Amino acid sequence: MKLVLPLLGTLLALMLSAAARAAGDVKQFVPGALVNPTAFYPEGPQLIAKGLLVAEMPRNRVVLIDEGQIKTVWHAEGCGPTSIKKIPAGGYWVLCHLGHFVARLDENFATIRIIEQTTSARRIAWPNDASVDSAGNLYLSSSGQFSLSAPPGGRVVFVDERSNIASDLAGGLRYTNGVLVQEGKHRVLVSEHLKRRILAFPLVEPGKLGSPVVFFDFNDAPTIRDAYEQSGPDGMASFTDGDICVADYGNGRIIVLSENGRFLEQFLVQYRFVTNMAIAKSQKSIFVMMTESNASPDLHGVVQEFKIKATRRQ
Repeated sequence: MKLVLPLLGTLLALMLSAAARAAGDVKQFVPGALVNPTAFYPEGPQLIAKGLLVAEMPRNRVVLIDEGQIKTVWHAEGCGPTSIKKIPAGGYWVLCHLGHFVARLDENFATIRIIEQTTSARRIAWPNDASVDSAGNLYLSSSGQFSLSAPPGGRVVFVDERSNIASDLAGGLRYTNGVLVQEGKHRVLVSEHLKRRILAFPLVEPGKLGSPVVFFDFNDAPTIRDAYEQSGPDGMASFTDGDICVADYGNGRIIVLSENGRFLEQFLVQYRFVTNMAIAKSQKSIFVMMTESNASPDLHGVVQEFKIKATRRQ
């Protein structure tokens, strides 16, 4: 026993050391192909078996990108979609930012339900980004007005997958934007864009949030030259190792955070109005949505793939 116990201790120490090294890996993001060089304000992506679904607000449509082919799979005049999310049991949720409603689609992208208000009779105004839990329940940001002088009208809204009933979970925020449900960590991350910070809400149970704490303040990120006045955190996506990517809208970069909200690194992208991203199942690439100018008539943008290479952190 005197020989076995030290051996077990040594093995445990080696395992912990290896885990620590893995957690300390640096991700390098290498620009790759433009998988859609003619996108129109691309947002709210969703990877599926057939390819990448992307919402295009000015075209009132959702497109499927599949090996260089771009196909419109859903269209609704006046919708102005900014997010599409897959429901595990089948079908999709689409946020209609300009139409102020949530659309539920079946597996063939046919609209089967429209949800316009919550149980408090409040309209789902400017729905922006969303995330689903393992049951397909929808957590979304109802942003309010995109203005530094506007009152804090941002909310977090929940839509029950079974009943299709929407309810308000939180409010009084300065333009809620990106949403990321992390059931394993019992939390929901929400970008409070115009306060340039990410909030972490305890996930008490499905459809119930606790009081938030600040997860990351963008004042703690590296300063950037010629920063956009209304810049702030937009969409988020998480890696299997816990690292989180956050789009810095207006500043043309992706911020990478640890699972505990610590700044790790950043990488620049082609256009400054970067909105969201989707991480490939392999974890070896990420698809980034960005727009050249948010004031241009056609809101031209691109969807670009970045290859990911991991190196040891020094």
